[in-house]
Amino acid sequence: MEALSLPQNGTPPTPKEQPVSRWAVSICSIEVPLGTLQQVSGEAFTAGFESGPLATLRLMKLAYPHLKGDGCIVNLASTAAKRWDMSGYGAYAAVKEAIRSLTRAAACEWGPDGIRANVILPHAKSPGLVWWMENNPQEADAFQRAIPQRRVGECEEDVGRFVVQLCSAGSRYVTGQSIAIDGGQALLG
Repeated sequence: MEALSLPQNGTPPTPKEQPVSRWAVSICSIEVPLGTLQQVSGEAFTAGFESGPLATLRLMKLAYPHLKGDGCIVNLASTAAKRWDMSGYGAYAAVKEAIRSLTRAAACEWGPDGIRANVILPHAKSPGLVWWMENNPQEADAFQRAIPQRRVGECEEDVGRFVVQLCSAGSRYVTGQSIAIDGGQALLG
């Protein structure tokens, strides 16, 4: 499988950066508006939307002509909106939920053009999570005990391999889905 690689800021690729295939595109956000609603500034919230849902929309639109016929979009979001206690996660969850909505819309609107779109909600040892776990060992321990598998997923082995399967012919009838890859922590319903 080959991947269509596009810059995160949504700018069109230069001729030297032309996409290698029309098969898959993965989009993620950079800015993360964390904190209570009183703590998150309007600027931070705007930056979260610009680097999250707005960048996602721009990249999906750029990828669209290359994906027609047999394409697969995999976006990244979060299960944060499914937390029972949203304290400190409201702005972050709002940004990620917008990506879920855009992905579902792409699946519905672009399905007739042969494009599948899904969003994964991964929970894996990203550099940010590793930093948080190292700096908050007690909270991290309690957090891991709340995961049915009692561990945080590995980026390549747990999340990456699932994405490969999701983009393969074995998942050709899967579209419009939000899929938690989190060891059973979130209940999506």
